[in-house]
Amino acid sequence: MTSAAVWAPSRAWTPTPQPPYPDPGPDEPLASYDPSTPAVIQTADWTCSCASSAWLLNSLGDDRLGRPWTEWDVVDALRAATYPGAVDPAYGLARADMYDLQTMFEALGYTAERKQYLTVDDVVAVAGRYPLQINGARWYHHSGARAIGDGVLFLANPAPNWKGVGQEMDHNEAATWGAWNGMWVVAKN
Repeated sequence: MTSAAVWAPSRAWTPTPQPPYPDPGPDEPLASYDPSTPAVIQTADWTCSCASSAWLLNSLGDDRLGRPWTEWDVVDALRAATYPGAVDPAYGLARADMYDLQTMFEALGYTAERKQYLTVDDVVAVAGRYPLQINGARWYHHSGARAIGDGVLFLANPAPNWKGVGQEMDHNEAATWGAWNGMWVVAKN
């Protein structure tokens, strides 16, 4: 696969500008998705995947806990849906391909999709329409991805300023820290 086909291209990338947090509209399967939901800030150095998944659940309005989800709620839910070592202080999320996260979301009653080596088109098609979680191979970090803006991807980054990336990522940062994997929720079952 050439670097031009990966979401983290080495050349300048200028996506089509969209409003920061587009409304998916009433005909979309996740009309309750709110991309402006506050990021869940991680409190441990190994829980970025779980804090990002907590943001996804909160952005969907999942209130089964009677309060917003935290990274620790997701740690427990992930281990219960998969196996105890799915997430661990020694290495964080065991599977970078997010298979275990998809399994957890499906156990919680959602339909989730995931893909390795996201392209620019993949990100543009998903960000802002569905709650999206990304991880970068060289970034060694997970984040929620809210929407595409004017030359940036708006994030729900659980560790603001991890490796210099705040709550938005430009094409240079994407090129530096990719290749990218993604998982997104497409429906509530």
